[in-house]
Amino acid sequence: MDLKLNRNRERNPEKPGGSRLLIFLFYLMFIAYALIAIKVILFKTIPFSALLHSGIMPALRSINIIPFNTIIEFFTSENIDMGRALANIGGNIAIFVPLGIFVAYAAHNKPFRISFLCLLLTSFALEVIQYVFALGSSDIDDILLNFAGGAIGVGIYKWFRKTTSSQNQFLMSLIGFFLVTGLLGGAVIKMIAPDLLPFSNAKVEFIYENKEVMAGWDEAKADLVGDLAAVEGHEVTLYMNPKLMRTTDEKRTAEEYVHIQINDSTRIFSRLVSSDKNTVITKYEEVTGSDMSSMLTAENNAPSIMVWLSNEDKQVAEAILISVID
Repeated sequence: MDLKLNRNRERNPEKPGGSRLLIFLFYLMFIAYALIAIKVILFKTIPFSALLHSGIMPALRSINIIPFNTIIEFFTSENIDMGRALANIGGNIAIFVPLGIFVAYAAHNKPFRISFLCLLLTSFALEVIQYVFALGSSDIDDILLNFAGGAIGVGIYKWFRKTTSSQNQFLMSLIGFFLVTGLLGGAVIKMIAPDLLPFSNAKVEFIYENKEVMAGWDEAKADLVGDLAAVEGHEVTLYMNPKLMRTTDEKRTAEEYVHIQINDSTRIFSRLVSSDKNTVITKYEEVTGSDMSSMLTAENNAPSIMVWLSNEDKQVAEAILISVID
């Protein structure tokens, strides 16, 4: 009789009970985790405060739909720092472990495949949000790594459920796990990227200098956005970097490199972005073609560039804005 009862419980597990205080603490810790996870996943490239200040940086958007392409590149590219690669892979796995625990808890009386489906859909939704709002790179490898982390969380939930003798002990085990891993994770984030912590007291101040020189040129209406690849005589070459590409750019060209002519009437501006602790300073100036060439030479990475095309000739730039990060 007892054996039959235990089998029935395994097939139809009871709803997790426990004291209200423990349930409240469990949900409270999950909410704290969710806030941190949203900040780390959606606003790791562009801080939320920067979204409220247009013109600070171009929108970032790229996509990879080839499984394991990014992961393999992490270990094969000569330009990738191994520490950064391991932090990226490990971080994408670890960030979804608590979600796996919570999803398994919420779907306690359903097959585990429902939990796995929820994890996949959640990770997929976050990648879609990043792409739609141009918050960074949307990558199928992130979905795979997130799912792996969530699956580990489901396994941890299942292990705690088997090894605890009561619902209160089960909840205390989950709360303890959240507390320990949360403190460790918070310490790691504080060491690596403290600005990702949502409860930081640091407030970023944005200062614009000489923005009046850009009067009449709306950055949101630039025809092309990319990386400055070359400056040769009266021609500039743009690399249509997918991380900087906007929807309007995709409609205009499918080319990887675009060659645009400049002439004596082309207005050329520079935007120098520098930071001092919690202050971001953006300084605008009008420059010449030779200045633009020297900026390209001085930069280790290609500076980003915006181009407004002439209404009479779409091969000629009416204005150019080159952005340099100090």
